[in-house]
Amino acid sequence: MKRIFAFFIFLFLGHVAISQVAISGKIADQADDGPLANASVVLLNQDSIMKYFVRADENGKFQIKNVAPGSYLLLVSYPKFEVYSQKIELENKDLNLESIKISSQANLIEEVIVRQKLPITLKGDTIEYDAGSFETEKNAKLEDLLRRLPGLTVSADGAITAQGKSVSKVLIDGEEFFGYDPKIAIRNVRADAVDKVQVYERKSEQAELTGIDDGVRLQTVNVVLKEEAREGVFGNLEALYGTDNLYAGNLFAAKFNRTERMGVTANTNNMGASGREGNLRMNNQIQGEPVFTSIGANYENQFFDRKLNVNANYNLNDNSNRNERDSFNKQIQSNGEVRETTRTSRSMSNNQSHSVRSQFRIRIDSTQNMDVRINAGLSQQESGNSSNSRTRGEGGNDINEFESDQNTKTDSRSNDIRLNYRKRLNKKGASLNVHVSNDYSKSDSENRTDETTTQFIENTETNIDQRRLGDNYSNNFSAEANFGNRLSQQINYSLGYSFSNSNRKNFLDAFDLDANGTPSELDLNYSQRQHDFSTNQGVNATMNFNHELLNINVSNKTLYKNQNLEDSYRDVDLSRSFWDNSFNMDINYRLSSRKNLRVSYQNSNTIPSFEQLQPTQPRRNELFIPIGNPDLERATNNNFRLNYNTISLLKGTNLNLNGDIGFVVNPIINQLQIDRETNVTRSSYVNINDRSTWRAGMNGNFNKPMFNKQVQFNIFSSLNYQNSFSFIENSDSESFELNNLQNTNGNIGLGLNEQNSKGFDFEVNARIGANNQLNSLRSDLNYTNMTGSSAGYIKYFFPWKFQATTNVNYSYEGPTKLYPQSIHQFYANVELSKKLLKNESLVASVKAFDIFNTFNNVNRSISDTDFTESRQLILTQYVLVGLKWDFNKNLGKKND
Repeated sequence: MKRIFAFFIFLFLGHVAISQVAISGKIADQADDGPLANASVVLLNQDSIMKYFVRADENGKFQIKNVAPGSYLLLVSYPKFEVYSQKIELENKDLNLESIKISSQANLIEEVIVRQKLPITLKGDTIEYDAGSFETEKNAKLEDLLRRLPGLTVSADGAITAQGKSVSKVLIDGEEFFGYDPKIAIRNVRADAVDKVQVYERKSEQAELTGIDDGVRLQTVNVVLKEEAREGVFGNLEALYGTDNLYAGNLFAAKFNRTERMGVTANTNNMGASGREGNLRMNNQIQGEPVFTSIGANYENQFFDRKLNVNANYNLNDNSNRNERDSFNKQIQSNGEVRETTRTSRSMSNNQSHSVRSQFRIRIDSTQNMDVRINAGLSQQESGNSSNSRTRGEGGNDINEFESDQNTKTDSRSNDIRLNYRKRLNKKGASLNVHVSNDYSKSDSENRTDETTTQFIENTETNIDQRRLGDNYSNNFSAEANFGNRLSQQINYSLGYSFSNSNRKNFLDAFDLDANGTPSELDLNYSQRQHDFSTNQGVNATMNFNHELLNINVSNKTLYKNQNLEDSYRDVDLSRSFWDNSFNMDINYRLSSRKNLRVSYQNSNTIPSFEQLQPTQPRRNELFIPIGNPDLERATNNNFRLNYNTISLLKGTNLNLNGDIGFVVNPIINQLQIDRETNVTRSSYVNINDRSTWRAGMNGNFNKPMFNKQVQFNIFSSLNYQNSFSFIENSDSESFELNNLQNTNGNIGLGLNEQNSKGFDFEVNARIGANNQLNSLRSDLNYTNMTGSSAGYIKYFFPWKFQATTNVNYSYEGPTKLYPQSIHQFYANVELSKKLLKNESLVASVKAFDIFNTFNNVNRSISDTDFTESRQLILTQYVLVGLKWDFNKNLGKKND
């Protein structure tokens, strides 16, 4: 494999090196023929994309090396001189332009390049990419374009990361498109329909509706379509069939015009619910035996002279699965003993859900508008699980065995409505914002539980055979009014009042079954009658300073909360009243037109939940008993974030740095009491007021075009540290020991990406890292292990429209003290495809996954004092044959 990879790289470097020549000349003043030292020389291609940039030396001479033959536009600029332009046809020989004379005139090179469309620009805290500056294959999709953009990555399953942060919103012309699943947009919108891609952080939906900053920031990608791409019909249809009777069918169709957008999507397969069936970039391992069907529709339009905007979508999901899993767990006890638990389980599920989302934006007149959102959902779920587990001591002696068989049916329904009204009161900026919302949900469940717990040391056996009926209900109402005004051109403020109440119930009746399977007595140990009714009233204030270079936003919200927490089965009444406060500050400083610095701070409280407070709670099983702590106090959270971004417009480079640190004062931590003889765990929560849990992290990435801007180079790194605590009872001293867990991990990697659909495209990356864990209970089990990964995606373009693609992945996780074996993960996928029809819209393909059958089905996870390895029923090696048709009528064809 190494030789094959080296061969491909050699071919690429040879392809770059062949047929490249040089352009030379001299820049002089038209008036006196004097040399113009440091004059700027720019070479643009036919699409007005900057390909080369040099400066003249002290004698006015310049030379541009390694230029590929073709048609170019030469631009020469010098301060206070005119801009000189000349079209050049470059053949397979060097070109000497002799002397280029320009006259005095005040024009700067930056102005010329701005007019000529820069690949990347920085507008405040928004990074904007010119889509036409990044080549993609014909009929490519939006996700293919996003992979070409410096600073953005798209994982195999469609998850987007921008500037080191996960993207949670993808908008098309500022609007959600199939809002229930943003990945639908990036998989189906055509790359050639995109004009610009904007990346920025937006406030949360709640903050945007109410005008009150809650400190939450969502990394957002907004795709701006070309003007001609806002009208037309496009979509795709795909069918796949393979070994093991695997199948998948996908349909997407959309129609756009100036005000109306509609789309439908459908998917059916027996390969999983990822929507990525047959995608070569991922292994597409098939977990269990899934069957999945999904249907969706989206509609958006404007009515009444664009005074009403409607955006609505519907989604149906019907999926089922059967799976098997084995796990091996090691848990550190307070006395230093390590106990091992082996577990096997079998599960099945059958779920069907319907959801409707809608938004109505109403422009009443020039001073007032209203936003109404109505959502609803309905679902039916069936699940079954049977498992067997056995726990042994460090000497290998059996402690307990647990067998469980459960079957559950659940019917759920929900709806919510949100109304936001805005009124501008005068021309100076005074405004009124009113927000009202109500959400309702209800679920009914029926469960059959049959569990047997065997204690070997005590020589006892306990059987639980029950029918459990659940009734959960939630109804929440909130209202908020805010008044905003300007103090000056740069300073504005808002003041507001809020009111909310919440009515929730969580009922569960567990009936023991007699020998005939008939419900008899109610078992209060497994039953509950919880009721949570709370009312909140609060005031908030926001101050904003907005200058050309500096933006400061400060907000504070103070609430008085009244809670009534009851469990009538246990005679529990935890009614209480208290004050709560949250503070947010965000500072954005534009250092220059290409540099931006952002700093933010958030302070908030974590309020203990009902489950954490309630002294006696319903049991989960005979081996786990939750116990609340009514004396729990709130924990205070403090978070600082820093972001620095800089872009070089001429060089096309981008540097992004992120840092964050957070600490919790008076944290709420878990307290475990594990019986030495039975391994029964009693779990509770306590505050620790003499210590703080905290975390810190930083990450950065740098992007630079290379090899005449044909290849995007990316280097990235991250470093994270987390310090946490938990109490575990020492059975020898009958006291609790404080366990301090410290995790540190860091990595550094690089990537190369080239896509011009000529010869071959490739995307390669590699990463190396290290993990360190320190556990105060067993310092001899502390460890440092190495991690690493690499991936290579290569597509070669053959004559007659044939393409060959391979994707190779390797990862490594080093050994630990408890698991001395390393985990090596390697798999390779290949595809052979041919484009058919004159417009290449039909593609036939053969795809083979995990061709060497080397996928490693071992997963390792670590949590506090628990270390687990697991395996599951999985299919990784198979072959698929498929056809995919992309259709496009009118959309984006202005330049065809």
